[in-house]
Amino acid sequence: MDLYHNEGKEMNIREIVSEWLKEHGYDGLYSQDECACALSDLMPCGEVFPEDCEPGYKVDCPRGHEYNFMITENKEEECP
Repeated sequence: MDLYHNEGKEMNIREIVSEWLKEHGYDGLYSQDECACALSDLMPCGEVFPEDCEPGYKVDCPRGHEYNFMITENKEEECP
């Protein structure tokens, strides 16, 4: 993985994307094919940066839902 130097610190692409998401108020990445990852587990699929990923907001899902959370385009969106 290529490294980027920021204030003397070497950063890989995952760290660069994570920092950018945090700086802009996002909680993770999502894609239209129902794939999502939170900042705490960014890019678990091993892809450096899938083209279809977009920044999004974490929405907690109710207990018993198929997922614990979703990353969505809108902060006010609810789990389906």
